[in-house]
Amino acid sequence: MAHGEVRPLDTLDELLAFRNIHPCVVEKIREVKRGDGQAPRTMFCHDMMGGYHEDRFINGSDKPYGYRFHHWQLIDSFVYYAHHLVTIPPPGWISAGHIHGVKVLGTFSLESLAGIQFINKVRGSRLEKEVASQLARIAALHTFDGWLVSIACRLDRSCIPFVKDFLRLLTEEMHSAVPGSMVIWYDAVVRTGKCARQNELNCKNVPFFDLCDGIFIHFKWTEDMLEDSARYAGDRKNDVYVGIDAVAQARKYGLSAGIFAAGWVYETQDKSKLMENQCRFWNFPEKLCNEWRIVTLPLKTGFCQGFGRNLYKDGKVASHVPWYNLAKQQLQPRDQGTALCGGCCSAIVDTTTAYNGGGCLRLQFEPKKFHVEPYFRLFGCDLRLGVLCVRYAMQQYGAERIDCDVAIVLTVRCEEGEKEKIRLGLNVTVPDEQRYAVVRDHAYNLGQDAPGNGWVTRKYTVRDLSGDAKLQEIGATLESTAANCCLLGEIVVERQTDVTDNVSEDSDEGPDVASDDGDWEPSAKRVRS
Repeated sequence: MAHGEVRPLDTLDELLAFRNIHPCVVEKIREVKRGDGQAPRTMFCHDMMGGYHEDRFINGSDKPYGYRFHHWQLIDSFVYYAHHLVTIPPPGWISAGHIHGVKVLGTFSLESLAGIQFINKVRGSRLEKEVASQLARIAALHTFDGWLVSIACRLDRSCIPFVKDFLRLLTEEMHSAVPGSMVIWYDAVVRTGKCARQNELNCKNVPFFDLCDGIFIHFKWTEDMLEDSARYAGDRKNDVYVGIDAVAQARKYGLSAGIFAAGWVYETQDKSKLMENQCRFWNFPEKLCNEWRIVTLPLKTGFCQGFGRNLYKDGKVASHVPWYNLAKQQLQPRDQGTALCGGCCSAIVDTTTAYNGGGCLRLQFEPKKFHVEPYFRLFGCDLRLGVLCVRYAMQQYGAERIDCDVAIVLTVRCEEGEKEKIRLGLNVTVPDEQRYAVVRDHAYNLGQDAPGNGWVTRKYTVRDLSGDAKLQEIGATLESTAANCCLLGEIVVERQTDVTDNVSEDSDEGPDVASDDGDWEPSAKRVRS
């Protein structure tokens, strides 16, 4: 790594001599829940144009339209893949994955004659322990979560015990250096030393599978191969990642999916339509997606994807320089794209303005069907409700000022199992005032009430009076059932103990913090559903 860039390592000498010259600060991995723990997983193996493009810069780039990924709630792990000996994930990818609870892996790859020479040199010098320790040290220094090991060269059969010993050592070193890390074996070389992709888990590659945390199966499988793989895996079915599997047949057998090179939507398509194409590609059937749930607070996001035409701070332009930096990507919502609510709703990033970062979430509703509620799932949760402070910033979109507003919806479930909704907007709706209390803080003001800004900020304190309610989902809804569009600039959910409590308990009257023309919105009213 030099001159503020992350670079791969291509020789044994580079690997053994590596030192972290320019330390990078990356986000710690967020604790989240997915499915029931035994459900099939999804790994995204990112192999695009050789890697290390605008994403390689530690502090970002002024070219704003580099490749980015924003469907993190759909995957469990992310591999930064390129054809180098050691491919180190750039810090932007590590941070973006970690804030969504996604493990990020690098790649250790041996190919062709150079791979054979590497094996012979390490084996002859008995450096396997040192190489494994150095790979674990690199992962720990850069705060990423493991390695995909790809040995795709023909080896002498006598090398296989050495390869197995190295794989075992690397797995042990990684687990010691980075708790919760993974070492995944790629389906290439087999136990005879031949490079022969099996497209399944079988007796030829299962010895490697047994020594690490999983295997990435090559792409040319059949359904019979999937069934055989499940049989060989036993109770480790979800440690078998079936290559590509775009139609997710592997789910039928409890196997996981390994999606390779999905960056083709950027590499081979119109780059100006990346967001549209990416949403189409990742629009998986709901039944194939593990439920992604937040289990810790605080939650704070402005939905920035790590790029922008400008950089905003509290609704104002802080810099007019275009930028791209995945380390600045913020938590991304569950619902994205233009085919939501039966084709009546869309939720896409908008970079014409923002509250914090380079973009915000544009929520749009076109009533093409009857009885469609413009509701957008943001984040699944598994949290006690307790006492929460919720605040958000919204703005009407477009020149015409119609009856358009955004409300945040908390889906809660009490001990009796009843699912209920608390609506926080211009009007506050609680399902049972004996069970829940909501107080609006009308004094809340971030100083963004200058004319022409357009952002409205709101803050609420939500209390569970019974003490047994769970927060299951955070969503947003548009208040009007006519065609309309609003921008959601930021949402923050945190425990009341984490913030200064300036809520007036004896008053529910007063204005919103409006910043477009100095006019106050009507005061909120509590409405029971």
